[in-house]
Amino acid sequence: MDPKKKNNPLNSRELRLLVLVGFLSVSVAAAWLIFSPDGIPTYINMKKQLLELKTENQRLQEENRLLRTKIDTITTDPAYLEEVARQDFHLLKKDEIVFEFR
Repeated sequence: MDPKKKNNPLNSRELRLLVLVGFLSVSVAAAWLIFSPDGIPTYINMKKQLLELKTENQRLQEENRLLRTKIDTITTDPAYLEEVARQDFHLLKKDEIVFEFR
């Protein structure tokens, strides 16, 4: 065996070819991440949609909490039930007269 080959298994041409193949592989992988249908732009859009959905979910949870509170109040407080009936449904007590002024 040649002692030079033992210390340096690749000659300069093989080393350049190996570097070129490595660079091209990394370039193709980077291009695939950027331009593929499942690449970085899609990931960014999905992350934005996730944030919007989480925000909407929090808003809906708060709205549900308020509605549950209103339901509990209506079922337990007769005065509040009467107030809701008058304001939202324009109901009157028996023998009550409404005068509208415009």
